[in-house]
Amino acid sequence: MSPPAAAQVLQDAPLPPLAKGLPLLGSVTELSRHGMINFLTQEWKRLGDVFRVQLGPRTLVAVADPVGVERILASHRENYVKGKTYDGMRLLTGQGLLTLEGDSWLVRRKMEQPAFHRESIRKLTASMVQVTDSTLNRWRARHPEGGVLEAHHAMLTLTLEVVGETLFGQSFGEEHTTTSGQAFSDALALLSARSNSSVNVPLVVPTPKNQRLKRALKTLDEMVFGIIATARAQKDHEARPTLLSMLLDAKDPQGQGLTDPQLRNEVITLFLAGHETTALLLTWGFTLLGRHPEVVEKMRQEVETVLQGRIPTTEDIPKLTYLRQVVDEILRLRSPTWAVARDTVADDVLCGFKIRAGDVVLPVSYLAHRHPKFWTDPDRFDPDRFAPAQSQGRNQWAYFPFSLGPRMCIGNVFSLVESQIVLAMLLQRADFELIPGPEAQPDAQITLRPTEEVNVRFRWRK
Repeated sequence: MSPPAAAQVLQDAPLPPLAKGLPLLGSVTELSRHGMINFLTQEWKRLGDVFRVQLGPRTLVAVADPVGVERILASHRENYVKGKTYDGMRLLTGQGLLTLEGDSWLVRRKMEQPAFHRESIRKLTASMVQVTDSTLNRWRARHPEGGVLEAHHAMLTLTLEVVGETLFGQSFGEEHTTTSGQAFSDALALLSARSNSSVNVPLVVPTPKNQRLKRALKTLDEMVFGIIATARAQKDHEARPTLLSMLLDAKDPQGQGLTDPQLRNEVITLFLAGHETTALLLTWGFTLLGRHPEVVEKMRQEVETVLQGRIPTTEDIPKLTYLRQVVDEILRLRSPTWAVARDTVADDVLCGFKIRAGDVVLPVSYLAHRHPKFWTDPDRFDPDRFAPAQSQGRNQWAYFPFSLGPRMCIGNVFSLVESQIVLAMLLQRADFELIPGPEAQPDAQITLRPTEEVNVRFRWRK
């Protein structure tokens, strides 16, 4: 399209339809009343695949159309960047792989990519198995007849131990795990509240929330710099490679390695990807599988057939095909990364609508994963929809639990392998059932967290 024609199309394009709201405030009251997920779902069904949400002076553009998702995350990604919208997240992760842009991001990605190759992840599988085995043995020693666990807390603890051992080669210990895990949860909750607020008090002002956030960040910094110092001291004597040791070896085109502050930012990002999101994937798995015993039985049969009573190995993971379908379906309905945000650099036309410079576009996976054009009976939990025959021909941009395009999460394979190992070993060792109570609903913070405790009763299998 020639420049004059493109300019005319841009000029003629209408703005996306506007979600319910009030003058000046926009949809702030509606969001407070219904919650982000319920409100977006309601307005999507009313307005269509692209619509505006006004939050005071900020304009969000929610996108559920795969065509728009592809334009934002791939073909026109230079116009949709991680700008001011990520300033809150930068308080936690700093300028790292998650938040960098342009050439700086590309250099960092190339430095870190080898650490996340499938072969590198394959070498970490034994450590994932070892930590999961030790955790389950500890549970059994404490509860020889079975018992009750709060799934989210239990999975956060387990995945943090996996992260410590596989990513950093360091065992955190239970007390350290609890302290750092709580600091991470506090930081994410407080940063999420800041990102959803139209006005934020500067961090230098000592409000109770700001003080709590600074304490959480201080705790995490002390832990992370301690991890880095230990890794540097042990590196020459470390026989087993970890992702952190690989990052210590990484060099940019000028032969420079990462400084400790740069490593700190990447370690925090690894915590987010390898700990928080994987724990949520498993927690949501309990809520869905607890209502589908037939799926659990099919999973267990596959695990018993493939593993024959032994612990899993790297070679077993590709053979657990139905278990992987279950993980994919959990991610479809309850993806921990429920949306990805980008700041619009220049005016553009997206799915026939005008997007203005400064608008925050929001490809919402929670909506796209339920689009009836791409998913039959979309609200039903059905792992068979990811069988090869049913997946063939589906638009790839209708499913993006780890984002898509060049900035797809670098740790996606790590998370998928870890989830399959944990689920397989849980199925081998115990039977689980949800304890009746208020159903956990999705709460769209930075990650998709349950609104209620997920209490599970477990009994050890013979």
